[in-house]
Amino acid sequence: MAIDIIVGFTGVILTIILSSISLAYWLGKKFEGVEARFKLIDERFIMINERFKHIEERFIQIDERFKAIDERFKIIDDRFNRVEERLNHIEKRLDSLENRFSIFSEYVRAIYSTLVDFMTLKGLFTESERLYLIRELDKFTKLYETPPLNPLKPEELKFIKEVIQELKEKPVKEIELWKLEKLVEIADRLTREEPSRLSAEFLVKAYMLYSIIRSEKIREEEKARKHSSIISPPS
Repeated sequence: MAIDIIVGFTGVILTIILSSISLAYWLGKKFEGVEARFKLIDERFIMINERFKHIEERFIQIDERFKAIDERFKIIDDRFNRVEERLNHIEKRLDSLENRFSIFSEYVRAIYSTLVDFMTLKGLFTESERLYLIRELDKFTKLYETPPLNPLKPEELKFIKEVIQELKEKPVKEIELWKLEKLVEIADRLTREEPSRLSAEFLVKAYMLYSIIRSEKIREEEKARKHSSIISPPS
């Protein structure tokens, strides 16, 4: 009886021992698989780290390239600044030249008007020359009637035509000088705002005609005064 109990107990113990050994072996195999998977995971993390390092290196290279681009833009900016300074210097010189040219232009105008006035007072221009100037101004108005060449305002062109028509039809004593003065003002504005050979000739001939007619009117007034003084001598 005792021997049966011992044998049974020994069998149970052996079974437990064998089960434990089997479980330990199975767990060992399982842990080996887990460790293998962890190794794979570690290897993947290592690969990912390497990729991140490669990406970081690429970003560093990109940063270096952007730095190089920034340096180039700085060089370009410096060049643009130097060009802008040169352009500013050129603009100042052009402004200076423009001012000098304007002064010179006014000087030439003054000389021209003085010479013309002096010659008209001396009576150096004839009636045929006056009629020639009227015909020339009439030609200018016809040229300015062409749309591409017409910088005049409609009311100015109309006024010029009316004045020229009066110059053709009326004698000198009936011509009003203020109309010729306005004609010269229009020609002067045209020359300043739309400078061209045509506008310059228009101004030159308009002022010459104005000066001739003014001189003729002055001489007629002087003759009239002398004639009236002869007819009615002072008492």
